[in-house]
Amino acid sequence: MDSTAATSLASLWDQVSGTQPDPDLWVVIATMVAALAVIVPHGVWRVSRNAITIAHEGGHGLVALLTGRSLSGIRLHSDTSGLA
Repeated sequence: MDSTAATSLASLWDQVSGTQPDPDLWVVIATMVAALAVIVPHGVWRVSRNAITIAHEGGHGLVALLTGRSLSGIRLHSDTSGLA
């Protein structure tokens, strides 16, 4: 690996794994409001929890494919648990 690639890789790793500055207060509050808007109303929560589970299990599926494993499907159960 040449020094430019090694430097770029080291820089990327520092950005990914390094300590990040605290977010601004408005970002924290906006995130809290968005999270509450998704989970507090019962009708919205029934849909959003399925979307959250699909995204979660999709992450497992993506990592499986990226690491060379096979994926036959993703199941979402009625209790919103899932299996990838």
